[in-house]
Amino acid sequence: MKRILSVVLAVVCLIAITGFGDRANQADVFTGVAAPTEKVLRVGIASNNPPFAYYQPATDTHIGFDIELIRGVSREMGYDKVEFVNTDFNRLMPSLQEGNVDAVIASMTVTDERREAVDFTAPYLEGVRAVAVAPYGTASGGADAMRGKRIAVETGSVHADQAKQYSETVIECGSAEEALKMVLDKQADFAVMDNYTARFFVSYFYTDKLTIMADFSGGTEDGVGIAVAKGNQEMLDKLNGALQNYRDTATYYQIKTSYFGRLEV
Repeated sequence: MKRILSVVLAVVCLIAITGFGDRANQADVFTGVAAPTEKVLRVGIASNNPPFAYYQPATDTHIGFDIELIRGVSREMGYDKVEFVNTDFNRLMPSLQEGNVDAVIASMTVTDERREAVDFTAPYLEGVRAVAVAPYGTASGGADAMRGKRIAVETGSVHADQAKQYSETVIECGSAEEALKMVLDKQADFAVMDNYTARFFVSYFYTDKLTIMADFSGGTEDGVGIAVAKGNQEMLDKLNGALQNYRDTATYYQIKTSYFGRLEV
């Protein structure tokens, strides 16, 4: 499964970046010290999160929508390279607070609770709402079909609290993909995650095995943003300006269409 996933994401990534030669200056940095003249943006990611971020061992690089987005934004900011610091999702915000990274991009939903710990840019994906994925034949009742059932979610995601509105049996998993596998293995009745991730996996891997309830709602999410340390207004302003400029480019439209074009609700 992971080998197939790597191939799919690699193809999507190649489609997204075709014709943009300046990518040569945006190589991942894993070890060593950057040259004194290089400006390096340190970015925290949780790389086991396709299609947003995924590590490809064969090429020793990260691929995914978030990866391409932050590379483009960093260019707009005048940085020479992006250094990706991979960690568990639950460690991303502490890594900002401890000064280990300059920013975090991890398809992180903006919530009031998270705003108390970090600051967020303007959303780079709007209207992201949770969806439920279930075996065919069980989703006809809409979100209410989840009441009292076993619901799998990714640990640390906003979907855990949303799922608890419907059931006391919420199973926390290491990733969205693991949550889906819980359903496939009949260890859970539903899996809850954002619609981008759900539709990616269902469209590419589980077309005949899973279906999507797109009408699931709950929570107070406000899109997906890039996080910075609380009070780091200088970095926040730079990111917001660069993000706004980058979203007006053809490159941004191309990568968004490549990853999500036929997957959005």
